[in-house]
Amino acid sequence: MPWWKVTPRLSTMESDDFMESDDFRNGTSNSAVGCDEAAGAISAIAGSRSWLAGRVIAPRWFHPALGLLAGGAIAEADAHSWVVFAWSVVAYTVGCGALMWLNQRRVGLSMAYFDCRTRVIFGSHVLAVSALIALACWLDLDRGIRGAFVAAGVLAVGLEILFGRWTDQVLRARIQASQ
Repeated sequence: MPWWKVTPRLSTMESDDFMESDDFRNGTSNSAVGCDEAAGAISAIAGSRSWLAGRVIAPRWFHPALGLLAGGAIAEADAHSWVVFAWSVVAYTVGCGALMWLNQRRVGLSMAYFDCRTRVIFGSHVLAVSALIALACWLDLDRGIRGAFVAAGVLAVGLEILFGRWTDQVLRARIQASQ
């Protein structure tokens, strides 16, 4: 087997000159990294993780705006009109797309949000809002209690903010720990 396949490489950023030198083949190097330089590099990495965590996490207005869209789409069901419902779903979809687009443009990068912990939070969020909608349907459509959809819409805003901030905390911790 050739030497370059069995020799450990510490970085892909090594220069070609060093890789072709005898120091590389022998596993030695003339450049030693001091403790202060290593500590500085680790501190810079931690600082960049904190900066990235602050940038990737949604701004304070994002979850309330998303909650208002969801709450409005739920509350409008109190009108008992399929036309109004269809337009509210269109408005909700366009509004969510616009919010996501604005946040993506603000951040400038894409992140995989769905690790195990965020999947649990997202699943719980969907189940909670679905249960809220089902309860409102039962109260209004079956029991005839008017205003159940409006109440569910108001509660949906709070749920969106709660679950959104919870997701943000998990993502911030994951980025800072770089997992």
